[in-house]
Amino acid sequence: MTSATAAGPVRFGLAAILLASLAAFLVAGRADGAGRAWTAYLAPASACPGSIDPAASPAVQRRAVGCLINWARVHDRRARLAQPASLQRAAALKARGVVSCGQFSHTPCGADPTASVRAAGYRYSSFGENLFVGPWGRVTARDVVAAWLQSPPHRANVLRPGFRDVGAALVRVRDLFGDGEGDAVVWIAAFAAPR
Repeated sequence: MTSATAAGPVRFGLAAILLASLAAFLVAGRADGAGRAWTAYLAPASACPGSIDPAASPAVQRRAVGCLINWARVHDRRARLAQPASLQRAAALKARGVVSCGQFSHTPCGADPTASVRAAGYRYSSFGENLFVGPWGRVTARDVVAAWLQSPPHRANVLRPGFRDVGAALVRVRDLFGDGEGDAVVWIAAFAAPR
């Protein structure tokens, strides 16, 4: 039904962003958008307010990620995703788990991958999740979504026709990998369809 992968310790910078973009929680099914270049799904910088400002408030960045995801879906003839508060809470709970456990993983501290969704009260029939890590203060919402679109498994979550909702959260993590490389931003996007 599902599979999960997690990235191990990596150095920050472009390599970290690209490696981190490979960690995805996958829902079985074919990779949507496989026939087009990823750039066809990336909104212009002006399409989503706050999408190119790494210093934008977390609320503005979350809205920008939602806007960018929906722009990609519309350009793939998919329904726009609603952004219910419960799925937003689920993403935030997972982000807090990543911080408290110090693990960039879909299963921080060994938690079930869907525990945060259930704890947030979202009753789902299908679920997928994208993670991202990069250097704090240097990554924009557009960078995050661009990384997901470049990765076929992540793009499949963004474009999956069965999903109806998305919740996104970002969190600042101090020295996530314990290597003295500085603070990181971790993004969680939880995709789901209600039961």
